[in-house]
Amino acid sequence: MKRLSLLFALLALPIFIVTAKEPQKIIFDTDMGNDVDDVIALDMLYKYHDAGDINLLGIVSSRREVGSVQFLDVMNTLYGYPTLPIGIVKTYPTEGYKMDPRVKYAEYTAAKHPYARSVKDYGALPDGYKLFRRLLAAEEDGSVTIVAVGFSTNLSRLVASPADELSPLSGKELIARKVKRVVMMAGNFYEQKPEYNIRKDIVAATRFIEECPVEILFSDYKLGHDVLYPFTALYDSFGFMEHHPAIVAFEYYGTMPYNRPSWDPTAVLYAVELSGKYASLSKRGYVTVNQKGVTIFTEDAKSKHRYFTTTDAQRMATLRRIIEITKRRPKLLKIQ
Repeated sequence: MKRLSLLFALLALPIFIVTAKEPQKIIFDTDMGNDVDDVIALDMLYKYHDAGDINLLGIVSSRREVGSVQFLDVMNTLYGYPTLPIGIVKTYPTEGYKMDPRVKYAEYTAAKHPYARSVKDYGALPDGYKLFRRLLAAEEDGSVTIVAVGFSTNLSRLVASPADELSPLSGKELIARKVKRVVMMAGNFYEQKPEYNIRKDIVAATRFIEECPVEILFSDYKLGHDVLYPFTALYDSFGFMEHHPAIVAFEYYGTMPYNRPSWDPTAVLYAVELSGKYASLSKRGYVTVNQKGVTIFTEDAKSKHRYFTTTDAQRMATLRRIIEITKRRPKLLKIQ
């Protein structure tokens, strides 16, 4: 009887089932080729993927130049993810803006050394918003985080896209059903000045921010500007191999030694590790974009926009964490 009593007592105890944390599903939208901080952000995503923290579903470029996707292909192949899908914006809404010659670092780096590649025909890569539609259609409801660190061109076209062969849902419906949140490196909420990612396609940024049906968290200009990725960390993190694309890109982009603001790496960190250790969130509100590309935040408890804020201690913790991640050796590195 004692044994039976003990058995019944054990059965009456609450049962705690420990389940493994599901990796966060991420689509990365980048203007790779404009600023070298995208390279650090991309490296971080591979490392998070290596560790099982995220499932990197695909990468979409908001730059039309083929050098952008060539660089992405080189990095995918080097880090052991040769089949990771890549998309590219096929047309810009306006033509003819003059690019700083430094923004050709992606094209330069991809051509500088005989890096292995996996894409056979860059012209056959899907349009960015089409890749978004394909990737989102295949995922569970509310499971995807979009991390956008470039122009809003692809996102604007996604939100405006109609039902097609990839999904019976419109783009807006796809986002509402499949996306958990969007983390954007965009805006400037401390100065009345247009921010680069916004002003390069103001119409697209305005449309997406206004029409996106899910939460948008903004990592703005000032936040990334105040977190400087040091050149010493660059060589410590990527000096393990000759001609690592990150080092080649940084050395082409500027005259060493220099430290670079971490606009895109901070957005990646906050998307993956949403922790008060690294940043806090503003009250809820809505963001509007004026004709000059200035972003204006208005508090509204019912709205879906917030932006990250940081203290000195949080910025120091952010920088330490970014450096810690970039110093990890890639798990599936494929050096020729």
